[in-house]
Amino acid sequence: MKSLLFFSTAIFMATIPETPASKAGASPVGLYSEIRDFVLPGSALEPKPLRQDTEIIVRITAIRPHGSSFRYDLSYCGLKEGEFNLCSYLQRKDGTSSNDLPILPVKFDGTLPADRLQPNKPAPGELPRIGGYKNLLIAAGIIWILCPIALLLLKGKKSGQVNTSLAKPKSIADRLHPLLQAACEGNLDASGQAELERSLIGFWRERLNLHGETPATALAKIRQHEDAALLLDHLEQWLHKPCPQSPIDLDTLLEPYREATATPRGKESGA
Repeated sequence: MKSLLFFSTAIFMATIPETPASKAGASPVGLYSEIRDFVLPGSALEPKPLRQDTEIIVRITAIRPHGSSFRYDLSYCGLKEGEFNLCSYLQRKDGTSSNDLPILPVKFDGTLPADRLQPNKPAPGELPRIGGYKNLLIAAGIIWILCPIALLLLKGKKSGQVNTSLAKPKSIADRLHPLLQAACEGNLDASGQAELERSLIGFWRERLNLHGETPATALAKIRQHEDAALLLDHLEQWLHKPCPQSPIDLDTLLEPYREATATPRGKESGA
């Protein structure tokens, strides 16, 4: 009887298909991984809404018909260590049950790959020489002589000459604008989505002083902030349904980000 049970179990395990995620092994927490051309049965799927205690962020980067099923490109990021079923974070767009979905195991750990733990090797070279008091006096004397000469040269320039000023560093609004424009038009790839999410979450974690919070808790508190939720809600809509029918004023959506760059840190309000 025991041998028959063992034989039946072995046959059952052999019939379970190997998924792309199970072949890939464990992924580091906080880094995005991808699964391409994965067929799931039934009607079209979409990611479930994020919860405060969510373990995984899932994005559907592409969806194509495959007979009576659909073929998906998935991008996912783990927020906690452990093994999870990626399909349990998906739901049907038409509201029907998704209990018939197969198990798509994914695993996350908190250890980065070995090649990311080694510091860059310093370039070979001689140690800098340390000057004494004599060298300091010589340098001060040279500067004392060169300063009047530099002033005379500046005064001798033509009045019509315009001095070039340093380029103003880009604000976070300037960096977000092209990414949001691409997301709105449906042209933002997986790497662009990851960069956009990192920029938004990093900005609001800094502004709302959420450094001590877990990623899931920080994300939930960020969504409770009125200015943050406005842009994040639009971003969620664009990722699932780009090219909205009504025009979107990105400059208005990015206005809080421009104001924040000019506000001193001490005046920012926490969540």
